Amino acid sequence: MIEKAFLYRFLALAFSYPSEKGLWELSEALPDLEKSLKAVGVGFPVSKLRDVLSSCLDKVEALQGEFTTLFETQLKAPARETSYELDKMGRRVIEMADIEGFYKAFGLEVKPPQEPDSLVAELEFLSFLSQKLTFLEGEGKEIVQDAYTKFLRDHLGRWYKVFADTLISTTEEEYYRTMAELLLSFLDKETEGLDVNRLTSYKKEDLEGSSWKCGFM
Repeated sequence: MIEKAFLYRFLALAFSYPSEKGLWELSEALPDLEKSLKAVGVGFPVSKLRDVLSSCLDKVEALQGEFTTLFETQLKAPARETSYELDKMGRRVIEMADIEGFYKAFGLEVKPPQEPDSLVAELEFLSFLSQKLTFLEGEGKEIVQDAYTKFLRDHLGRWYKVFADTLISTTEEEYYRTMAELLLSFLDKETEGLDVNRLTSYKKEDLEGSSWKCGFM
């Protein structure tokens, strides 16, 4: 499970606000990324990602601008689970309460500017659980495994596809397309066999017309 913990952490950094330091860390981590993907049985062209990251080191400001456009201001591909709960407003409150319940059960709390249902927070949580599974035994391990499976099935597994597909179709940056493809490759493998009730559509106009507001605005 340590390889899964690494992959979740890598993706969390990849979808955090871009910085020169963060991009260097991702670049330096590519050998471990390649080993981890192989260990979990995921085929992905790490060489492509290496080229993309190399080209991004000279345009951090452009990535920052695209991040703001995609995820914060124009909401082209919001990186929050409840952004895709467009049919029933009441569901957003329920889902947020459930997500926070998982965190609190393990003594965790998401600090601003992150929101509990953000992609980064959910990836970090699954990385945390994966690390615990590496070292625990017996009943403790069973409890954490149950939490891992349920959180993946009931939360991140529900919306990563619609998020990634929306991102790929709207972004102007190869960096975000490639990271979305990596997210799909890993989580498609990880959700195999899970009975996931996936969210399948996103309409920006519906989100803008609701009383819900983005946590960053």
